[in-house]
Amino acid sequence: MSGKGREMHKFSIAVSASFLLLVLAIITYFAVDTVVTTNRNLTDSKQKVIEEAVLGLKKTGSAFIVSNFSTELLDIFNQDLINKLLTGDVSEIYRYATKVILLFYPVEFVGFVSGDGYLAYAALPGIDVKPVDLPIPTESQEYVTLDHLGDRSGFFISVFFPVQSPIPGFGGGGIRTNMIVDRTEKMSYLEEYYRDQRNGNLLRIGIAAVLAVILSLLLTTFGLRYLTHKYVAGPIEELNRQAREIMEGTFEGEVKVDEGSAYAALQGLLRSGQKVLQRMERELDGP
Repeated sequence: MSGKGREMHKFSIAVSASFLLLVLAIITYFAVDTVVTTNRNLTDSKQKVIEEAVLGLKKTGSAFIVSNFSTELLDIFNQDLINKLLTGDVSEIYRYATKVILLFYPVEFVGFVSGDGYLAYAALPGIDVKPVDLPIPTESQEYVTLDHLGDRSGFFISVFFPVQSPIPGFGGGGIRTNMIVDRTEKMSYLEEYYRDQRNGNLLRIGIAAVLAVILSLLLTTFGLRYLTHKYVAGPIEELNRQAREIMEGTFEGEVKVDEGSAYAALQGLLRSGQKVLQRMERELDGP
């Protein structure tokens, strides 16, 4: 391979490699952006589920306690509770309240907690809950998320709000209600949805990446070879041919100079050389 050939070959490799790296960088950017965007959307969707659960439990739960645990209702259902309330014993009312809330409200757990621990709590049948495993909120804490509730694994939202009730001694004193709702199925659906979305986008990006790499190799290999031959190597080879024929005396016509060409200076130099040789030949052939 000639020196010119080696140089053009190295130039083609350098351009192909640069173009391929650019294509791979763009593909990598879109792949990373897809993963980051999907994860961010999943996080936002999970947060919305949590916020909706917290807001719903706080509003409905508080309203339920205030409107349903009046002395008249307790009097209708259980006279013993009224008697204990009148003597200042409200512990049984907390236990009674947990059972009623579980009966009428779609939660997995309900409890009444103070800074010292739980006054009373109850969970749905089949959920084995121990007091040591239950969250105790800080004063400003509205909710926590749990990955276990008793012997169950999943995604649980534990919501805290103050107890508001017309019953004397029931609530107040920093006592808060803790309701825990199961959102495992909802979170699993969201994770599966966004996982499928991410994998589908990555698959499409992967297919596009393969096609882009193949296309870039074709363009830089065959297209670059054609363009360099037409606009770089071809004109140089033509100048070399003309120079060789002028030296051998077989060149016919006159070297043309294209003023708009990057090789105009070389063409002009070659034509000047041609004229010098022609003048020398005329002088040698003269009388």
